[in-house]
Amino acid sequence: MTARAHRILRTAALTGVPFGAFMGGYFALRGAGGGALPAGVVTGASFGLIMALFAEAQRRRLQVTGDLDGEAVLHQGPANHWRRGESRGGWLVLTRARLVFRAHGKNVQNAPLVLPLSSVRAAEATRSLGIVPNGLRVHLASGEAESFVVSGRSDWVVEITHALEKLA
Repeated sequence: MTARAHRILRTAALTGVPFGAFMGGYFALRGAGGGALPAGVVTGASFGLIMALFAEAQRRRLQVTGDLDGEAVLHQGPANHWRRGESRGGWLVLTRARLVFRAHGKNVQNAPLVLPLSSVRAAEATRSLGIVPNGLRVHLASGEAESFVVSGRSDWVVEITHALEKLA
């Protein structure tokens, strides 16, 4: 199986199974009886596949091949960035000089976030909503912090920390 097919199946399962379980429960509460489980499976599979295909299309559109504005890319991947109550989907890129978040066009707030590494003090793994182990918090010299949802949060912490050490 190709890496792309594996990504699509994994994303479909990670989004479709919880959604399908929720919808199956909802249908059962609404009186669907024996049809609740099949309806949950169908809605979950459909939702998961749609989300996986959308994520793959965004990956192809936003992924950086080569360098970013003349800077070598150290690490990159899909991410959500929290800004004023909106979880903006997009792509996070780490170079030797910057951490750059580029939002995809389906967000209300589409402005990129560019953090010079000279303004970054630390990165830490966090839990989204205090539960899900997929958060990344980047602490800035100003005392503020930027929060992201990423895959492989430990890898992000290691890569950002390593880039910060090279700056010093």
